Amino acid sequence: MIDRTLRRLIPQSTRTRLKKALGLPSTRLHPDWEVLRSIGPCESPHLVLDVGAHHGWFFHCWLDWCPQAQVVAFEPTAESFRRANELYGSDPRVRLFQLGIGAQTGELSFNILADSQVSNSFLPPRQAVWEAIEYNTGAISQRRVPVTTLDDFCAEQKIAGAYLLKIDVQGYELEVLKGATGILPRIDHVFVEAGIQRLYEGAPSFAEVCLFMEIQGFHLMHLRAWHRGNRVLVETDLLFRRNDLAPPIDRERDRYYLELK
Repeated sequence: MIDRTLRRLIPQSTRTRLKKALGLPSTRLHPDWEVLRSIGPCESPHLVLDVGAHHGWFFHCWLDWCPQAQVVAFEPTAESFRRANELYGSDPRVRLFQLGIGAQTGELSFNILADSQVSNSFLPPRQAVWEAIEYNTGAISQRRVPVTTLDDFCAEQKIAGAYLLKIDVQGYELEVLKGATGILPRIDHVFVEAGIQRLYEGAPSFAEVCLFMEIQGFHLMHLRAWHRGNRVLVETDLLFRRNDLAPPIDRERDRYYLELK
C-alpha cells in the first residue's frame, strides 16, 4: 500500500532519478509476473490492454517494468474501479473504464463474491470445486453491468493495435476473445488466465483457450500454473505470441526445455 501511494504522489521522472542516485535498477519485473520476462522490458512506447484490472496490480507492475507503456484498463465492479481510480486516476499513462468485456455489447448480470472479490465473474461459481480447493466464495450477489467488446471499443477509441492484451476474467476469457477477433491480428501478445479446474459454470478449459488462440494465429510461448500444495493444478497463466513474430529456429541446438517449477 505504501509503495502504491508513493507511486501516486511522486512523478515517474523523479522516481527514476532517485533510483539512479541510489544505484538501483531503473525498472524491475515483479516476481508475480516472471512468466512475462521473455517479452520485455519493452523500452519503446506501446499500449497494454488490461481486461479485468481489479485494483490495478497487473498494470502497476507492468508500468514499473516498462514505464514507456500506455495502459487502457477495464473493470466492471464499481468498488474495484473506484479503488483503481484512486490509485492511478492521476497517472497520465493510465485510462480506466468501468466496463465489462465480452462477446457482445450490451448489459449482463455480474456475480459478486463477498469473500473473494478478485474472483467476481459473469459466470456463477461451481461450489463443489471451490470447496475441494478450500476456497470460500461467501455470499453471492448479482448486479447488472455494461459490457462491450474489444472490437467495438477499439473501433470507437481508434485503437489500431496493442503490444499486450492481458485477460483475467474468471472463466469468461473465451467470451472476451470472441469479441476481439478483429483486433487480435494487430495485438502482439496475449496473456490470459484460464482454468484447469472448472471453477465456474460454463467456463472453458485452458485447452479450449489454446485451440481458439491457435485458430486466431497465435502460438503458446510460456505458461505457469498453481495448486494448493497437492499438485492438483487449478489455474494457469498462458502467454501467447502472434505467429508472425516468432524468431527463426535455433539450429545450433536440437531442443530447449521450458522449466516449470
